[in-house]
Amino acid sequence: MTSDTNSNLSLFFEPRSIAVFGSMKEPQGEGITAMRNLHDFGFRGRLYPISRSSAEVLGTRAYPTVDAVSDAVDLALVITPPPTVLPIVEQCGRKGIRAVIVATEGFAETGPEGASLQRELVETAHRSGTRLIGPNTLGVLNTAHNLVTGAYRIGSNKPPIGGVSYCTQTGFLTFGVHPIRDLGHPISKICDFGNKCDVNEADLLPYLADDPSTDVICMHLEDIRDGERFSRAAREAAARKPVLILKPGRSEAGARAVSSHTGSLAGDDLIYENAFRQAGVIRLRTWREYWDIPKALSLQPFPKGNRIAIVTATGGAGVMLIDAATEAGLVAAAFTLATRNELETLSPRLANNPVDVGPQMSLREAPFTIYEEVVPVVLSDPNVDCLTIVCHFGQPIVKVLTGLAPRISRIGKPVTVFGYGIDLPEMQKAAREIEALGLPAYLDLETAVKALAVGTAYSRIRARLRAEGR
Repeated sequence: MTSDTNSNLSLFFEPRSIAVFGSMKEPQGEGITAMRNLHDFGFRGRLYPISRSSAEVLGTRAYPTVDAVSDAVDLALVITPPPTVLPIVEQCGRKGIRAVIVATEGFAETGPEGASLQRELVETAHRSGTRLIGPNTLGVLNTAHNLVTGAYRIGSNKPPIGGVSYCTQTGFLTFGVHPIRDLGHPISKICDFGNKCDVNEADLLPYLADDPSTDVICMHLEDIRDGERFSRAAREAAARKPVLILKPGRSEAGARAVSSHTGSLAGDDLIYENAFRQAGVIRLRTWREYWDIPKALSLQPFPKGNRIAIVTATGGAGVMLIDAATEAGLVAAAFTLATRNELETLSPRLANNPVDVGPQMSLREAPFTIYEEVVPVVLSDPNVDCLTIVCHFGQPIVKVLTGLAPRISRIGKPVTVFGYGIDLPEMQKAAREIEALGLPAYLDLETAVKALAVGTAYSRIRARLRAEGR
């Protein structure tokens, strides 16, 4: 069922009203937990708890059935035992609710009987034109809409509003178990597909490609149900925005684990690899890449080439970064004569790439001011396409980068920042403050340059897809 996909999907992410089905018993009822999460996130729409045993839930009037709600309802969240889900979805259809999230477990992931129940669930929904996310899902998050669903206590785990949208086939890669607020991920939306009985990756790709709040689309997929439809949607989306996919099941044992997790068939990994390449999708390999690479593509422009420069306070890190950059497909930029001459006026030792500013820092009363002089010179070099800054993460570099960020933005080339130190809370605090300036910050050395390499790869992909589309 694919008609009016985008308009239907907006009901999942931008509902004006939500009916919540589930236990409303304190303290751990799943329905009341979902209600509390919505309150904590500041959801501004109307909430309708559906409960036969409660007249009021968290100060909100409760209703014995959804039919008793006189107003229109955009979205239903269902967290009830499997045998009750079908009649609830049927009630939602009669009510005119066209978007339902089924958080309940116990469907296709449990075996043939659950798969049969899941098929019946889809048939029930489609008879009334209702779209489903799930079952076996945490649902969705939309930072700009103050929306979060799910039956687990999420508290105030709300990240800063950003441009990355994540779609995943497991709650393990969502707001439910990951500290997205503390790590400061710049997130627009998250969708946990769950079992993908209805809404899937081929639906979300065009929706997110059209979404003005999404700059980067990042997906975790254990399988793809309709390869031809996915390839077409991915290709069209990738011509407009980066599409990054983490696809597990690369090994035979991993493929078996995929099947047991969601009741899906993983398929031949080489087929996926080729399909991704043809569609313009960039494949991610690790958990760290999934969370950390998209932010660089969202916060910074894409490199026009693969020539990288390193400005570092430690020569050892510079050498390791050049190795990591080379392995990722970047090359060390060769500075122009004009750049080398300008750097040599500060010190003859600064005219090489990586630029080791460490010795100069030790000669200054305000050591970190050397970055103010060196970074613009290096980044302005016509032979440099992108830059990684290496520094001690703390308040001195935050102050310097606060002044540098506007100059970096005017030059218009992507920059990542790798930081080190001995005080992890202080480093994390500095990283969040640096990212608030629009500069992606990393505590992992390799990822700082891998993010730039992915941006370079996407520049080539976008150019190819747009040329082929003409």
